[in-house]
Amino acid sequence: MKKLNEEIVEEVQTRSACLKNLPKVRMVAISLGYTFVELDNHTMGVCFTPRSDSNSCAHYQSAGTLAQKPVLELAELMLSRNPLEKSVGIAAINAVSQSVMDAEPEKYRFSDRDFLDLLPFEDGPLKVGMVGNIGPFIPFLKKHASSLIIVDDNPSLPSGLMGHGPAMSRNLKDLADVDILIITGSSAAVGDFDEALETVTSARFIGVVGPSAGWLPDPAFRRGIHAVAGTRVMDIPGARSAILEGGGTPHFIQFGRKYTLIP
Repeated sequence: MKKLNEEIVEEVQTRSACLKNLPKVRMVAISLGYTFVELDNHTMGVCFTPRSDSNSCAHYQSAGTLAQKPVLELAELMLSRNPLEKSVGIAAINAVSQSVMDAEPEKYRFSDRDFLDLLPFEDGPLKVGMVGNIGPFIPFLKKHASSLIIVDDNPSLPSGLMGHGPAMSRNLKDLADVDILIITGSSAAVGDFDEALETVTSARFIGVVGPSAGWLPDPAFRRGIHAVAGTRVMDIPGARSAILEGGGTPHFIQFGRKYTLIP
Protein backbone atom coordinates (compact mmCIF):
# COMPACT_ATOMS: atom_id res chain seq x y z
CA MET A 1 0.00 0.00 0.00
CA LYS A 2 1.29 3.45 -0.87
CA LYS A 3 2.09 5.83 1.93
CA LEU A 4 -0.12 8.83 2.45
CA ASN A 5 2.57 11.30 1.35
CA GLU A 6 3.02 9.36 -1.91
CA GLU A 7 -0.71 9.54 -2.59
CA ILE A 8 -0.79 13.25 -1.79
CA VAL A 9 2.03 13.99 -4.25
CA GLU A 10 0.31 11.96 -6.98
CA GLU A 11 -3.01 13.67 -6.27
CA VAL A 12 -1.51 17.14 -6.61
CA GLN A 13 0.46 16.25 -9.74
CA THR A 14 -2.64 14.81 -11.40
CA ARG A 15 -5.11 17.44 -10.28
CA SER A 16 -2.84 20.37 -11.14
CA ALA A 17 -3.69 19.63 -14.80
CA CYS A 18 -6.90 21.61 -14.20
CA LEU A 19 -4.86 24.82 -13.93
CA LYS A 20 -4.57 26.86 -17.11
CA ASN A 21 -1.13 28.04 -16.10
CA LEU A 22 0.98 26.36 -13.46
CA PRO A 23 2.15 29.10 -11.09
CA LYS A 24 5.86 29.81 -10.80
CA VAL A 25 7.90 29.89 -7.62
CA ARG A 26 8.64 33.37 -6.29
CA MET A 27 10.38 32.51 -3.03
CA VAL A 28 11.34 29.59 -0.81
CA ALA A 29 12.36 30.02 2.82
CA ILE A 30 13.35 27.47 5.45
CA SER A 31 13.00 29.45 8.66
CA LEU A 32 13.36 28.36 12.28
CA GLY A 33 9.70 27.61 12.97
CA TYR A 34 8.13 27.26 9.54
CA THR A 35 9.06 26.80 5.91
CA PHE A 36 7.15 28.48 3.11
CA VAL A 37 6.86 28.35 -0.67
CA GLU A 38 5.42 31.47 -2.25
CA LEU A 39 4.03 31.37 -5.79
CA ASP A 40 3.50 34.13 -8.34
CA ASN A 41 -0.30 33.71 -8.24
CA HIS A 42 -0.47 35.16 -4.71
CA THR A 43 -0.56 31.88 -2.84
CA MET A 44 1.72 30.66 -0.07
CA GLY A 45 2.06 27.16 1.32
CA VAL A 46 3.61 26.60 4.72
CA CYS A 47 4.97 23.66 6.69
CA PHE A 48 6.49 23.14 10.10
CA THR A 49 10.30 23.13 9.93
CA PRO A 50 11.71 19.97 11.55
CA ARG A 51 14.58 20.42 13.97
CA SER A 52 17.92 20.31 12.16
CA ASP A 53 20.77 18.16 13.47
CA SER A 54 23.41 20.09 11.51
CA ASN A 55 26.63 20.62 13.40
CA SER A 56 27.61 23.64 11.32
CA CYS A 57 26.10 26.96 10.23
CA ALA A 58 24.90 25.31 6.98
CA HIS A 59 21.63 23.47 7.53
CA TYR A 60 20.85 22.74 3.88
CA GLN A 61 23.65 22.07 1.43
CA SER A 62 21.68 23.04 -1.70
CA ALA A 63 20.58 26.39 -0.31
CA GLY A 64 20.05 28.99 -3.02
CA THR A 65 18.73 26.55 -5.63
CA LEU A 66 15.19 25.81 -4.51
CA ALA A 67 13.38 28.89 -5.83
CA GLN A 68 14.76 28.16 -9.30
CA LYS A 69 12.86 24.87 -9.55
CA PRO A 70 9.34 24.35 -10.98
CA VAL A 71 6.74 24.05 -8.24
CA LEU A 72 5.85 20.42 -9.06
CA GLU A 73 9.53 19.51 -8.78
CA LEU A 74 9.55 21.10 -5.34
CA ALA A 75 6.36 19.18 -4.52
CA GLU A 76 8.18 15.89 -5.09
CA LEU A 77 10.49 16.77 -2.20
CA MET A 78 7.66 15.69 0.11
CA LEU A 79 9.05 12.19 -0.53
CA SER A 80 12.63 13.14 0.34
CA ARG A 81 14.50 11.49 3.20
CA ASN A 82 15.93 14.88 4.10
CA PRO A 83 13.56 16.44 6.69
CA LEU A 84 14.18 20.00 5.48
CA GLU A 85 13.56 19.03 1.86
CA LYS A 86 10.41 17.23 2.95
CA SER A 87 9.22 20.41 4.64
CA VAL A 88 9.79 22.39 1.43
CA GLY A 89 7.90 19.72 -0.51
CA ILE A 90 4.89 19.91 1.79
CA ALA A 91 4.85 23.70 1.58
CA ALA A 92 4.90 23.46 -2.23
CA ILE A 93 2.13 20.84 -2.15
CA ASN A 94 0.05 23.15 0.03
CA ALA A 95 0.56 26.11 -2.29
CA VAL A 96 -0.48 24.16 -5.40
CA SER A 97 -3.40 22.59 -3.52
CA GLN A 98 -4.81 26.06 -2.84
CA SER A 99 -4.71 26.82 -6.55
CA VAL A 100 -6.46 23.54 -7.41
CA MET A 101 -9.20 24.11 -4.82
CA ASP A 102 -9.73 27.61 -6.19
CA ALA A 103 -10.06 26.21 -9.72
CA GLU A 104 -12.48 23.41 -8.72
CA PRO A 105 -14.34 24.60 -5.61
CA GLU A 106 -17.31 22.36 -6.30
CA LYS A 107 -15.23 19.30 -5.45
CA TYR A 108 -14.65 20.33 -1.83
CA ARG A 109 -16.97 20.48 1.14
CA PHE A 110 -16.13 23.07 3.77
CA SER A 111 -17.58 22.58 7.24
CA ASP A 112 -19.48 25.46 8.79
CA ARG A 113 -18.36 24.24 12.23
CA ASP A 114 -15.04 24.66 13.96
CA PHE A 115 -12.77 21.61 13.96
CA LEU A 116 -13.13 21.05 17.71
CA ASP A 117 -16.93 21.19 17.42
CA LEU A 118 -16.78 18.18 15.09
CA LEU A 119 -15.31 15.93 17.79
CA PRO A 120 -17.99 13.40 18.91
CA PHE A 121 -18.25 14.26 22.61
CA GLU A 122 -22.05 14.28 22.57
CA ASP A 123 -22.08 10.68 23.87
CA GLY A 124 -19.90 11.53 26.88
CA PRO A 125 -16.19 11.74 27.69
CA LEU A 126 -13.90 9.86 25.35
CA LYS A 127 -10.20 8.99 25.26
CA VAL A 128 -8.28 11.42 23.09
CA GLY A 129 -4.83 11.09 21.58
CA MET A 130 -2.80 13.71 19.76
CA VAL A 131 0.21 13.23 17.52
CA GLY A 132 2.03 16.50 18.09
CA ASN A 133 1.47 18.96 20.90
CA ILE A 134 -1.29 21.43 19.97
CA GLY A 135 -1.23 23.70 23.00
CA PRO A 136 -4.38 25.73 22.25
CA PHE A 137 -6.45 22.52 22.07
CA ILE A 138 -5.46 21.25 25.52
CA PRO A 139 -7.90 23.27 27.71
CA PHE A 140 -10.86 22.21 25.55
CA LEU A 141 -9.79 18.56 25.47
CA LYS A 142 -9.09 18.43 29.23
CA LYS A 143 -12.63 19.68 29.82
CA HIS A 144 -14.36 17.18 27.52
CA ALA A 145 -12.13 14.07 27.34
CA SER A 146 -11.92 11.28 29.89
CA SER A 147 -8.16 11.16 29.23
CA LEU A 148 -5.66 12.87 26.97
CA ILE A 149 -2.31 11.54 25.80
CA ILE A 150 0.07 13.40 23.52
CA VAL A 151 2.84 11.78 21.52
CA ASP A 152 5.58 14.26 20.63
CA ASP A 153 9.31 13.83 20.07
CA ASN A 154 10.18 17.34 21.26
CA PRO A 155 12.96 16.76 23.81
CA SER A 156 11.89 19.83 25.80
CA LEU A 157 8.59 18.13 26.66
CA PRO A 158 8.91 15.67 29.56
CA SER A 159 7.49 12.16 29.32
CA GLY A 160 4.89 11.07 31.84
CA LEU A 161 2.01 12.88 33.47
CA MET A 162 2.22 16.68 33.39
CA GLY A 163 0.65 17.49 36.77
CA HIS A 164 -3.10 17.63 36.20
CA GLY A 165 -2.55 17.93 32.48
CA PRO A 166 -2.20 15.37 29.69
CA ALA A 167 0.15 12.40 29.65
CA MET A 168 3.15 12.86 27.37
CA SER A 169 4.74 10.01 25.45
CA ARG A 170 7.29 9.29 22.75
CA ASN A 171 5.59 6.04 21.69
CA LEU A 172 2.72 5.98 19.16
CA LYS A 173 1.62 2.60 20.50
CA ASP A 174 0.34 4.41 23.59
CA LEU A 175 -2.47 5.73 21.37
CA ALA A 176 -3.75 2.29 20.38
CA ASP A 177 -7.04 2.47 22.33
CA VAL A 178 -8.04 6.11 21.91
CA ASP A 179 -11.53 7.02 20.70
CA ILE A 180 -10.48 10.27 19.03
CA LEU A 181 -7.18 10.82 17.26
CA ILE A 182 -5.94 14.28 16.29
CA ILE A 183 -2.86 14.41 14.08
CA THR A 184 -0.95 17.60 13.40
CA GLY A 185 -0.22 18.40 9.79
CA SER A 186 3.43 18.69 10.78
CA SER A 187 3.47 14.92 11.40
CA ALA A 188 3.72 14.60 7.63
CA ALA A 189 7.02 16.47 7.88
CA VAL A 190 8.55 14.24 10.54
CA GLY A 191 7.24 11.04 8.97
CA ASP A 192 5.06 9.31 11.57
CA PHE A 193 1.71 9.91 9.90
CA ASP A 194 1.15 6.43 8.48
CA GLU A 195 2.36 4.71 11.63
CA ALA A 196 -0.17 6.67 13.67
CA LEU A 197 -3.02 5.61 11.39
CA GLU A 198 -1.90 1.98 11.53
CA THR A 199 -1.64 2.03 15.33
CA VAL A 200 -5.05 3.50 16.11
CA THR A 201 -7.66 1.01 14.96
CA SER A 202 -10.47 1.75 17.44
CA ALA A 203 -10.86 5.48 16.88
CA ARG A 204 -14.33 6.67 15.92
CA PHE A 205 -12.99 10.03 14.74
CA ILE A 206 -9.64 10.92 13.16
CA GLY A 207 -8.80 14.48 12.25
CA VAL A 208 -5.79 16.24 10.80
CA VAL A 209 -5.20 19.85 11.73
CA GLY A 210 -2.67 22.64 11.41
CA PRO A 211 -1.13 25.03 8.88
CA SER A 212 0.98 22.17 7.48
CA ALA A 213 -2.20 20.26 6.50
CA GLY A 214 -3.05 22.43 3.50
CA TRP A 215 -2.81 19.61 0.97
CA LEU A 216 -5.65 18.24 -1.12
CA PRO A 217 -7.68 16.14 1.34
CA ASP A 218 -8.84 13.37 -1.00
CA PRO A 219 -6.08 10.83 -0.12
CA ALA A 220 -6.75 11.36 3.59
CA PHE A 221 -10.50 10.93 3.14
CA ARG A 222 -9.92 7.69 1.22
CA ARG A 223 -8.13 6.40 4.32
CA GLY A 224 -11.10 7.12 6.55
CA ILE A 225 -10.03 10.46 8.00
CA HIS A 226 -13.05 12.52 9.02
CA ALA A 227 -11.76 16.10 8.76
CA VAL A 228 -8.73 17.99 7.49
CA ALA A 229 -8.34 21.48 8.95
CA GLY A 230 -5.80 23.85 7.48
CA THR A 231 -5.00 27.54 7.23
CA ARG A 232 -4.89 29.62 4.08
CA VAL A 233 -2.49 32.56 4.14
CA MET A 234 -4.42 35.68 3.14
CA ASP A 235 -1.85 38.38 3.92
CA ILE A 236 1.33 37.05 2.33
CA PRO A 237 3.63 39.98 3.24
CA GLY A 238 2.52 39.77 6.86
CA ALA A 239 2.98 36.01 7.06
CA ARG A 240 6.30 36.20 5.22
CA SER A 241 7.72 38.71 7.70
CA ALA A 242 6.53 36.75 10.73
CA ILE A 243 7.98 33.46 9.48
CA LEU A 244 11.29 34.94 8.34
CA GLU A 245 11.73 36.51 11.77
CA GLY A 246 11.51 33.06 13.36
CA GLY A 247 7.84 33.11 14.24
CA GLY A 248 5.56 30.11 14.54
CA THR A 249 1.84 29.52 14.33
CA PRO A 250 0.91 32.13 16.98
CA HIS A 251 2.73 34.79 14.96
CA PHE A 252 1.50 34.19 11.41
CA ILE A 253 -1.95 32.72 12.07
CA GLN A 254 -3.36 36.26 12.22
CA PHE A 255 -2.47 36.59 8.54
CA GLY A 256 -4.46 33.50 7.56
CA ARG A 257 -7.94 32.06 7.51
CA LYS A 258 -8.71 28.70 9.09
CA TYR A 259 -10.93 26.19 7.29
CA THR A 260 -12.08 22.61 7.78
CA LEU A 261 -12.72 20.18 4.95
CA ILE A 262 -14.98 17.16 5.43
CA PRO A 263 -15.77 14.22 3.09
